Amino acid sequence: MKVELVKPQGYCGGVVNAIKMAYLARKENPDQEVYVLGALVHNQTVIDELEKSNIHTILEKDINNKIEELPKGTVVIFTAHGHDEKLENRVKVLGLKIYDATCPHVVANANKIKEELKAGHQVIYIGQSGHKETEAVLSISKDISLYDIKLLINYYLITDESPFVINQTTLNFLSLKDIHKDILEHIPGARIADEICVASRKRQEAILNIDNSFDLIIIVGDESSSNTRKLFEIAVSSHPQAKILFVHDLEALRKENIDGYKKAAISSGASTPSYVVDDIYNYLLSK
Repeated sequence: MKVELVKPQGYCGGVVNAIKMAYLARKENPDQEVYVLGALVHNQTVIDELEKSNIHTILEKDINNKIEELPKGTVVIFTAHGHDEKLENRVKVLGLKIYDATCPHVVANANKIKEELKAGHQVIYIGQSGHKETEAVLSISKDISLYDIKLLINYYLITDESPFVINQTTLNFLSLKDIHKDILEHIPGARIADEICVASRKRQEAILNIDNSFDLIIIVGDESSSNTRKLFEIAVSSHPQAKILFVHDLEALRKENIDGYKKAAISSGASTPSYVVDDIYNYLLSK
């Protein structure tokens, strides 16, 4: 089988930053327990690797109860996706030691939103309901209205003639264009900020540019990863001639029937370890 890696591959800057932050917290606090409040990044392989270094992950549903049990001075790490501001305030009150691994792009977007709110504007945030990044943004103010990518928005909530429009960083850039068009049709004075991160956009564009001679396209990453899921969605919609697989690792790929396919392209999410992709690449070369 002919095999091609679709570039870019490897971690994005935000993931690199988060992982470095986690290991720094471990190094600087050798005698303390270290906990990540939720998934540091959306990839179980990364989370398993952190656990081997005694960097423990508290599941999202357990955070509020678990932090109450932690001794003062325990190290906690905020994830790359951002966090509810009420949670940060509670952690400070409890006297826990904070390391903030929030992606710099996510932080920058939050600051833009705060500036707009301070100036008296409403904010429309385009995102996926329940996603950590979206929930973190919505915690900033009640004057932020969610344009849910599945449920849309109630325009009656928007009284500002020039609201600020911004988005979750890992959305499908093609779908985002349609959403922007819809918003401008309802609110012509809306001010649009397209904030899909560079890492997500480049990967999505690379999927679109895969040659139609490929009959197998493999997206490598975690099911919980928004940016990886968008790669899969774009591959399915743009390459009907090919079989599209979304797999976590080589073990998952081995369960798929790929006999008879001649030419494979491999893409991966921004939180997928390179060695996981390398394992799949070498396996396909042997087919």
